[in-house]
Amino acid sequence: MGRDIVIVGGCAMGAATAYHLLARDPSLSIAVIEKDPTYRYASTMLSDGNVRIQFNLEENIRISQYAMQVLETFADVMEVNGVRPDVSMRKQGNLFLVDEDGRQGAEDGLALQQALGCDVEWMTADQIADAYPPYAGKDIIGGTLGRLDGSVDPNAVVQGYRKKSIALGADFIAGEVASLKTGSDGIQGVVLASGETVPAGAVVNTAGAWAGDLLATAGIDLPVIPVMRNVHVVESPILSTGLPSAFLPSGLYIIPEHDGTWLMAWSQPDDPVGFDFTVHQHRFYDIVWPHLIDKLPAFDQLRVVGGWAGLYAVNTLDGNAILGEWPEMRGLYLANGFSGHGFQQCHAVGRYLAELILEHEPALDLSRLGPERILEGTPLFEHAGRII
Repeated sequence: MGRDIVIVGGCAMGAATAYHLLARDPSLSIAVIEKDPTYRYASTMLSDGNVRIQFNLEENIRISQYAMQVLETFADVMEVNGVRPDVSMRKQGNLFLVDEDGRQGAEDGLALQQALGCDVEWMTADQIADAYPPYAGKDIIGGTLGRLDGSVDPNAVVQGYRKKSIALGADFIAGEVASLKTGSDGIQGVVLASGETVPAGAVVNTAGAWAGDLLATAGIDLPVIPVMRNVHVVESPILSTGLPSAFLPSGLYIIPEHDGTWLMAWSQPDDPVGFDFTVHQHRFYDIVWPHLIDKLPAFDQLRVVGGWAGLYAVNTLDGNAILGEWPEMRGLYLANGFSGHGFQQCHAVGRYLAELILEHEPALDLSRLGPERILEGTPLFEHAGRII
């Protein structure tokens, strides 16, 4: 049966897009096709659930501002038959530690964030040492603290959007999209692994780490690769109560969970590329921990008690999202290459895609994140050409 719109990938990005489309036009026929309805390997479900206002690109900051607004009323808006999704928002704060090399980028980012109305402040090294003694380190000259940043439950967000969009009329279909079906005048639909063709007027690629493989079936070479990342669950004598999450200048981050339990992760240039979900606990002891205690000596007593591996859909051009209609394929829309921050951006991106598809004026101009820059080879970086 033909559809107005087929969305490939039914996790946070796909479900949010379906919701925003149907909230604007309940008459739409929408199929959301997800190859694994358990979401076992979905990057959102394997994320740490962190949400933050502290970006240095205006679009990313405004995306986060909208996300914070949505999360405040998410349970009310997504209620279905009396069931309210509990996102368990925990505003422990995010503290980005800064060394001398990162001072200028941090100051520039802070100035922009404050100019846009964000609740972010500068802390000196002495203030950090006094308020949060475990985060004192010899190379730390200060840090930026977003007190309202924190963590939410990714599963609650996904299920909230999924159940609400189903209530509005979306069909969530268990199936694997094997290829895109194209014609001379644009996209025509998708072909499932079963051999069935699903005709559609528009197709939205929200396939996460698998997005590049899908686009390749239409001859599109997107610079998005699946990169494995380990998250380590660590126990420490340092009690995490009252401490914000900390992000080191290198990109290593530590998130306090409860009592002395922490989540820790650090992307490396040699992280495996491919669909590998093997947990490499030794990498914590060999790579992460030595760096951590060199920078923050208080963490000299740790024990790994668990962990998992998930995938980043890394945009190798600039590490930022690729949003919008592919210029060379009418009706094919992309929401790909988030490089590790897609979950927290699903709210604004889902709304933006719905506005583009329905030809509504976007509430937030994200055109600089459009796919044209991929064809032109013109990156749009966060400061210093990197993003955590």
